Amino acid sequence: MREKSLRMREAMLVAFPNHPELSIALSSAFAMVVLRCQRLLRQMKQRWNPRVAISNNARWLDDFEDATLRGNFRFDRGHIRELIRLLEIPERLRSPTCGRVFKGEEAFLLLLRRLAGRETLTHLATIFDRSPPALSEMYNVILRHVYRIARVSMRLELWEDELAAFAHALREQGCPLPHCFGFIDGTMFDICRPIIDQESMYNGWKRGHKTKYQCVVLPNFLIGDWHGPASGRTNDSVMLDDSRLIPRLQGMRDRFGSTLYMYGDSAYPQCDVLLRAPKGNRITRSERMLARDMSRYRESVEWVFGKLGNIWPFITDKTRKVTGSRAT
Repeated sequence: MREKSLRMREAMLVAFPNHPELSIALSSAFAMVVLRCQRLLRQMKQRWNPRVAISNNARWLDDFEDATLRGNFRFDRGHIRELIRLLEIPERLRSPTCGRVFKGEEAFLLLLRRLAGRETLTHLATIFDRSPPALSEMYNVILRHVYRIARVSMRLELWEDELAAFAHALREQGCPLPHCFGFIDGTMFDICRPIIDQESMYNGWKRGHKTKYQCVVLPNFLIGDWHGPASGRTNDSVMLDDSRLIPRLQGMRDRFGSTLYMYGDSAYPQCDVLLRAPKGNRITRSERMLARDMSRYRESVEWVFGKLGNIWPFITDKTRKVTGSRAT
């Protein structure tokens, strides 16, 4: 610091040889600015990159007590082990970026805990005994693995044999459409302003940066089909085409040999397997009554989206969802 101040004073004397007082004043002001910047930098390091005492010992499911599992991870011990089997979590996971190897069970526990809570990586470091950078890398690795498995598993084809029973159950509950088995809708979640190409994620209707998802909710209040994420600018019809849900459902209908269809709002295009709420100015009284009656059943989609946000607060916390950055 002293050497920088001396060099700055010499530079000022060269720049203003006829005004030594001005040179001394400018060099002193520069020294004060440097000191203030150094103090702010130390404060930022303490806040954003605090030192955490860790030993880098892997945490296992047996290290947590039964009384704390459901509150911290949303599942009990048996259900967590079943999820590890169904999601094909390997014993070890390797990061493609840094080459680190993580335990699959530990990484899955970290995924559940981060989605279920609002802790920072610094606080999670005290729980999992890992450094914040290691936790960030571990989270990204397990998230990519679960997404790769879930995007194939969460498809309507898995419920093909139950669709007729779903339509019958809705009919018994008073649904005016006799062959409707489920309801389709989309939702948006807030994200931080992207670092790169932020215009593609901006939604002018909601006036914010969003990611969009599409899902089909069944009468058992489970998600039968899920597609996303998509850009916040993506239209519902475009997402429907990208998911190829219509041709897939038409194929199931042809194999089943019976009439089946979903119901959605007026933003979707109507076809033989997708009925929508009427729109426009020329709506008949019967169409208005049908839309009013179906809206009570279509609310189940909004209930599912709200339940997701309540169980997994990470989904609705935009401050921790950043695109264009490797660390999350």
